[in-house]
Amino acid sequence: MANSNFRQDLDNEVLLAKYLNAIYLKLFKGSNYRFNRINQLDRQYKGIDLVLSNGTTSFNVDEKAQLDYLNTSLPTFAFELSYLKNTNWHQGWFIDETKTTDIYFLITGIYPKGHNLNNGLEKVKITGVYKDKLTRLLNEKGLSHETLKSIDEQLRSKGEHGKYPIKELNPKTEGVLYFSKNNKDEQPINLVLRLDFLIRKKVGKTIFKM
Repeated sequence: MANSNFRQDLDNEVLLAKYLNAIYLKLFKGSNYRFNRINQLDRQYKGIDLVLSNGTTSFNVDEKAQLDYLNTSLPTFAFELSYLKNTNWHQGWFIDETKTTDIYFLITGIYPKGHNLNNGLEKVKITGVYKDKLTRLLNEKGLSHETLKSIDEQLRSKGEHGKYPIKELNPKTEGVLYFSKNNKDEQPINLVLRLDFLIRKKVGKTIFKM
C-alpha cells in the first residue's frame, strides 16, 4: 500500500507539472518573463522547480502543491519546519539554509476533472510568495529561523499531535504550529499560515485562479 501511494504521489506530481506548464505559458505570455522547468534532481533538492527570467533578472521558484488535499480549498498553507525519515530527524524545507529558493508558488484548491488528475484540472489556485519578504515578516514578529528551530525542537521532544497556537501569531487570522504526530509517517511539524494573511501583508499575491 505504501509503495502504491508513493507511485500515485509521483504520478500526480508529474501530471500537475504538465498542467502547470500550460498555465504558465498563458500566464507569462505577453510579458518579458519566460520560465524553464528544472528536471535535474540536484537543483530540485536546492528548492528550484522553475527558473523565471526576463533576460536580466532570474528567480528560482519552488512549487509547493497541496496534493494531499485534492477537491479541497484550504485557507492555509503548511511551511515545513522538520520531519522524520526512518525515525531520523530532518530539517524542513522552509528553514533549510541550503535551499536557494526566491519565490514559492503555493498550489492550492486543486480540483481534478473526474476522480483523479489523469483527465485534467477543473480548478486550481496559485499564490506567489517571496521568500525574503516572508522571512522578514516573521523576523519582525519574533519568529526568526533560529527561533523556529528552537520551538520545533521543544515540540518534537515533548509535544503531542495537534495544533499549537504561539504568542507571535494570531491563531485565527495569521497562523499556528501543527504537529502531525499520529496521522503521517514523517511526523512533520509545520508552520501553518493563512493565505489571506500573506496577501494582506504583501508578501504574496494570487497570480492565477480558475
